[in-house]
Amino acid sequence: MKVAVQGETGCFHEVAARQYFSYDEVEIVPCSTFDLTLNTLKAGEADFAVMAIENARSGSILYNYTLIRESGMKILESIT
Repeated sequence: MKVAVQGETGCFHEVAARQYFSYDEVEIVPCSTFDLTLNTLKAGEADFAVMAIENARSGSILYNYTLIRESGMKILESIT
């Protein structure tokens, strides 16, 4: 299973993806931006995407909510 994440190896998104899915069965597809994360998923280059929608310091990441809504994708679950 391939999971697109925004960030480099070891980032929170990778940790969250490995915790949510079976750790050893996940191939991480690193993406430099949140836009690229969803585009990778839409292009079929990943099966799922993990991306931040909330931030402890600044609250909701409205841009990411907009990206998700406009992409037609759905939020399956929240990981804290």
